[in-house]
Amino acid sequence: MKNQKGFTLVELIASFTLALVIMFFLFQIVITVKELYVSSGLKTEMLIRQANLERQIGLDLKEKVLTKVATCGTDCYRLTFGDNSTKDLKVDRNKNIVSYGAYQISIQDGSKIGNFTITKNTVSGVSSGKDNTILLIDIPITNKVVTGRNFGVHMVYQYDSRMINIGL
Repeated sequence: MKNQKGFTLVELIASFTLALVIMFFLFQIVITVKELYVSSGLKTEMLIRQANLERQIGLDLKEKVLTKVATCGTDCYRLTFGDNSTKDLKVDRNKNIVSYGAYQISIQDGSKIGNFTITKNTVSGVSSGKDNTILLIDIPITNKVVTGRNFGVHMVYQYDSRMINIGL
């Protein structure tokens, strides 16, 4: 009887097939991890920009008394405060920039700015000296990579409309 060393053709085909299947699954894992990495980085960057813009607006709304809100053009509102200072909150869709006063944030590539609105809702029956009106500032910002998530500005300001007539 001869000593036969080596692999048969069937064994070689089976081992190559097994190796290809393992490589395919590893490749899918690498692609998934890469997509998660890109998506997480984008989410983080957009959340940082959202927080910074909301912080700028929030500081003024907290420290100053808002006395008037008026439009100053397309996608632009001028906020006037009790100390007679004004700041414009505006959206430039051509340059993908949202600005509040001198502070600006540029929107990430692949992002879209939705309809910019400032609305107010007054509740009747609120006792005197209590806030009866809510001012809602909404600038929706979405991204095609991170679906189902809004990274825009969503702010609420409460005031007593019997004492201050903000307008709108």
